[in-house]
Amino acid sequence: MPSFEFHPSARKFDLLNALRLAELSQLAYGSLDGAGLALEQERGFIYYKAFDCGDTQAFLTANESVVILVFRGTSSLKDWMTDAKFTFASLKGKKVHCGFDQALNCVWDELYDTLCSVKGPEQSLWVTGHSLGGALAMLAVDRLTDALIDVAGLYTYGQPRVGDRDFARQFDVKMGRATFRFVNDEDAVTRVPPPPAYRHVGTTCFFDNRGMLYRENTFWNWFRSVSEGVALRTQAGAAETALQNPNGPGDHGLDYYLRNLQRNYDREEGKPESFWSKG
Repeated sequence: MPSFEFHPSARKFDLLNALRLAELSQLAYGSLDGAGLALEQERGFIYYKAFDCGDTQAFLTANESVVILVFRGTSSLKDWMTDAKFTFASLKGKKVHCGFDQALNCVWDELYDTLCSVKGPEQSLWVTGHSLGGALAMLAVDRLTDALIDVAGLYTYGQPRVGDRDFARQFDVKMGRATFRFVNDEDAVTRVPPPPAYRHVGTTCFFDNRGMLYRENTFWNWFRSVSEGVALRTQAGAAETALQNPNGPGDHGLDYYLRNLQRNYDREEGKPESFWSKG
């Protein structure tokens, strides 16, 4: 019988859940129709619906114990950082990135109505995404919690900043303890839009250049990791080293996040079954 190994009642950081949600974020980059078939046939999910509007794609999937909302990232994130969308939209005394807000608006009404009709009291709700998908996931959780919908956890990977100081402060009051934002070494996308206008939220989960995971990254961890990565890339065998330490743009790839999550899980918890192995 196909199954999805996950901890639906977790309220603190959970490495298995982080790995599984990253795998679903990767699945969102493929065919949305294909994702639904794979989740039903190979993982035993009983519900699936895709949302596709303009540059915004997402899917909602559920089994008996969880409902998971996944946002797809984009290969053209640079456009979101440089064009006229790099302005603020004002929402209830807080400001968020206008382009991200508009992208979520494109699917929001249908997505919200669907979620409310699908989720039962016995199911926990999880939200995730990579890159732009992480930004949209965070904005979606902000709206859901404003509507008093309980979100068990938000896990994002390579996510840009989303809102201003007031947004960050209000969000952390509601969801800071259940928000885990993964940063892979020199991933440049996680450092835009720049502070102080924009602020990050939640708990930072940092992978150094060796793939080691640190909770609540410090400047020293980041500085040491970047310095080591630069030094390694200038030594003999730099081509081989670049596979492990690709640099800022390369570190943004979701494959690197998945690799590091898997290695840390194997080290700390024991190996789970392969995501796509038959159960």
